[in-house]
Amino acid sequence: MPLTSEQHEQVLELVYATAEVLGQEMRPSAGMLIAEDLSAYPFAEIGRALSRCRAELHGKLTLAAIIERLPSANAHLTGNEAWALALHSTDEQETVVWTPEIARAFAAAKPVLAGGDKVGARMSFLATYERELAAAKAEARQPEWMVSLGHDPQRREIVLTDAVSAGKLPAPKVAHLLPPPDKPVSEEGKRQRKRVVSHLRDLINKPGEEGARQRREAREQEEARRSELLEQAGAPLAAMGGR
Repeated sequence: MPLTSEQHEQVLELVYATAEVLGQEMRPSAGMLIAEDLSAYPFAEIGRALSRCRAELHGKLTLAAIIERLPSANAHLTGNEAWALALHSTDEQETVVWTPEIARAFAAAKPVLAGGDKVGARMSFLATYERELAAAKAEARQPEWMVSLGHDPQRREIVLTDAVSAGKLPAPKVAHLLPPPDKPVSEEGKRQRKRVVSHLRDLINKPGEEGARQRREAREQEEARRSELLEQAGAPLAAMGGR
């Protein structure tokens, strides 16, 4: 959000005051140019950056020194950070949250990487990314984070959740990209689940019950056979005793 006219005047006064504290005389034209270049950044950040300049600088106040202390001006990833992130995009399973500057730089380096020259690909990437970054900073453009979806749903959820937590992406923007939450089980669903569990228990226990029944029947048959043999053995004895 650009500065209001009142805030712009306050920034100009702070620039002059900071230069004076550092023992520097600043021409009105130079102060106005610095204030104009700072107008694209949040007012509170400008005030804190100038405060740091007064505490940390030992030389002249410069626009570069102020911008170096503006969080919004340094929200883009460094070249090495961007390269490490871009390499993840070569894995089709991996979800990547990156910026258009990183994507364009990696597109320039990808043919070199495909040829097997990782060092050359990194050099190509860094050169292109630095140009992209310089243009973004010159226009005071903040990082515009976008999503390159991978096939792994679990990794997708982790990466997108981290991006939301880091403030890179708003939650509503990624809600449709995340897997739906588990639905609550209805009463009918609970009853159906209970029937399934009961059926599975019956299937598991059935072999044991069947075996017990067979063993019981075998014992009964064995007892019946033994009784029959005893009766057959007793019959001749009874006949001999009667002679």
